[in-house]
Amino acid sequence: MAQAIRTEQITPADEVRELLTACEKFIPNIRGSGAATVTFLTQMDRIAELWPQLEAQGADLRPEAGRWETLQALVHKHAPALAREVKAAGGFAVLRDRYHPLGQAAWWWYLDHEVRQNRIRSARNAVLALLGLALAGAAIIFLLNRLLPVDPNVQAAMSRQAQGQRYLQESGNYQAAVQAFTEALTFTPNDADLWLWLGAAQKKLGDSAAAEASFDRARQLTGNSLEFYIQRGQVFSAAGLLDEALADINAALALDPEEPRAYLYLGGIFELQGRLSEATQAMERASELSEKRNQPQLTAIARYRLAFMYQQLQAQLPIPRTPTPTPP
Repeated sequence: MAQAIRTEQITPADEVRELLTACEKFIPNIRGSGAATVTFLTQMDRIAELWPQLEAQGADLRPEAGRWETLQALVHKHAPALAREVKAAGGFAVLRDRYHPLGQAAWWWYLDHEVRQNRIRSARNAVLALLGLALAGAAIIFLLNRLLPVDPNVQAAMSRQAQGQRYLQESGNYQAAVQAFTEALTFTPNDADLWLWLGAAQKKLGDSAAAEASFDRARQLTGNSLEFYIQRGQVFSAAGLLDEALADINAALALDPEEPRAYLYLGGIFELQGRLSEATQAMERASELSEKRNQPQLTAIARYRLAFMYQQLQAQLPIPRTPTPTPP
């Protein structure tokens, strides 16, 4: 007699348990998962689809309810990592259109929005911290000026430097800028920053030879190639010489790939060039590295800048579509 072959039919309850197990195994291995993240999100969809059906059938889901709640909490906790992997797989906006074209997507398909809002909230908190530091710094400066008056030569140099920067950045009067910076140097001739500003003004004026001489003097006074490239890159950026600024910041990063100031200025350059996505990435890197190097003021500045970049990026996102109600 032929042996009967028994086949087991997987019930919806069994499927939910298997999906929960698969999702729980995925969470610790998010990094580098790429396209598997999309599978994870669709598995979450399937659990959410089966759950009310099982409840309607009277199934006892108490053992699974705790697992489901924990899983959703872990998704919120690991939202930044999930968002990074989804970005590598095409991005949430693309995947929402592919898997939920009518806009009826569960909240885990909008983790990019959640991550962005959390970052904005963190950046706003950083702004408050930055303002506190600024107020404290202003109080210290006031007391120092009262107790230790600034050298008259330094005051005169600062006044002419500010005047030169206005000529260079606002009115475009490069000749007047050169004159103002030259006068400032008569008071503080060993100020590397002044030589950089003079060189930038001379470069804008078209006097390349004079600019190179000024930059050489600044390099001598700085005495450090990394500092020279960072400082000149900052001055170039402020003077509107963005290609030159980018070259200097890249040169600085070649010397120290984890220099947070370089990423801070790189983000500013990209922002001026309209490369907002790259600017955000650079500023995020500046925030991470400055925190790693225990530079709280720089971290606060990076997060402050990030707040505005995130808002600009959010403004560029399409508004999620809502389904059209079906007439009765």
